[in-house]
Amino acid sequence: MNLMENAAKTGGKILKQSVENNGNFLFLSAAAGWALASMAQTIGLITNKEIGKEEKKFLVPQEIMDGTFNIATYAAITVPIMNLASKVAGKKMPDNKQAIEGARTLAAIAGGVISSNIITPILRNKSSVVIKKIMEKKNLTPPSPEIYDGRTYPNFRAKQPLNMQSYINFTKSMPHSGSLKI
Repeated sequence: MNLMENAAKTGGKILKQSVENNGNFLFLSAAAGWALASMAQTIGLITNKEIGKEEKKFLVPQEIMDGTFNIATYAAITVPIMNLASKVAGKKMPDNKQAIEGARTLAAIAGGVISSNIITPILRNKSSVVIKKIMEKKNLTPPSPEIYDGRTYPNFRAKQPLNMQSYINFTKSMPHSGSLKI
C-alpha cells in the first residue's frame, strides 16, 4: 500500500468516526483550525516585508511554539476528558448511545475551554521566558545601550535618568532639530 492509499484510508476512517460522533468531529475540527491558523500566522510573519529580520528571528519561532502549545494542550486535556466522559456516561446509561455521544461532545467543549483559556496561556508565558533567555545567551537580541551616545534614541531608565544634557544631545543628533532652541 503506497502513501496516498494509506492517507486516504486513514482519512476515510477519521471522517467516518467524525460523522458517527460529534465530539470527535469537534475535537478534530478545532485541532485542524488551530493548525491552519498557526500556519497562516507564521506564513504571514515570514512574508511581511514591514517586519525586520531581527524581529522575525523571535516572532516566527514564537508563533510556531504558540501553535504547537495550542494543539498539544488541547489534545492532552481534551482526549482524557472525552474518554472519561464516555466511560461515566456508558456506566450510567450503557444502552443510550446518544447520551455517550453527548457526553463526549460536552467534554470536547470543556477541554477546549480549559486548554485554550487556562493551560495554554500559562505554558505560552513560561515558554516565552525560556526562549527569551536562550536568545539572550546566544546574543540574538541586541543589548540596549547603557549610555546614550547621541546616535540612537535615548533609553531613559534608572541607570540613566532623564536629564537636560541627554535631551540636548538627543535633539542635536536629529536632522530636523537645527532650529530647536532650549
